[in-house]
Amino acid sequence: MTRLRVWKIHLDRPSGPGWWRSLSDTERERARRLGSVRERHRFTVAHAALRAILGEVCGVRAARLAFGAEDGGRPYLALPQGRAAPDFNLSHSEEWALVAVAPPGFRVGVDVERIREDLDCLAMAGSMYQPEEVDRLRAADPAGCRTGYFRLWTAKEAYVKTVGVGLAGLRDVLVHEESTAHGTVLSSSSPPGAALPVRWLDVAPGYAAAVVTAADAS
Repeated sequence: MTRLRVWKIHLDRPSGPGWWRSLSDTERERARRLGSVRERHRFTVAHAALRAILGEVCGVRAARLAFGAEDGGRPYLALPQGRAAPDFNLSHSEEWALVAVAPPGFRVGVDVERIREDLDCLAMAGSMYQPEEVDRLRAADPAGCRTGYFRLWTAKEAYVKTVGVGLAGLRDVLVHEESTAHGTVLSSSSPPGAALPVRWLDVAPGYAAAVVTAADAS
């Protein structure tokens, strides 16, 4: 694998009988703890699809894939015999999921969110976003403000998932208004602080999504 790829998965599709069997015991237990049949189904489809994609990319049976976690909880793929593993990230919101896979030597973060009508976007932005971002949202019309809020959120979450600092670092991320040849740029006021390009993705009406990649500095 030599380039970033992103897969879009509709989570309300019928799941095959092999999908549940491809999950680990831990994944099946997580699914059982979810509160509704629909949530369990969507979790199963998302994680089985992730395994199917990574299995195809790596040439390993989906059920035999093994995962580890960094200190901050970020998952990684553990391949046998010292093989270099691609980096991956999974995000899901209601009926849609995205799986992003980057080649060895890179890190990737992806996020998808349904654009909610019941959220006070300016109030939330005032407590979570940078002042200049709030000003940009306040200057937009109501529809643009709502869409802009979720576009910023997905970009910020994709950034913190890429660098592995967790959601606690989201408040420090700034989405710069100006664009470069590589697209809109994000940076953080806390370590690692790198400026990284973000690409927004078209998933479905009523959804916002973004993906961020970076060279692996480890």
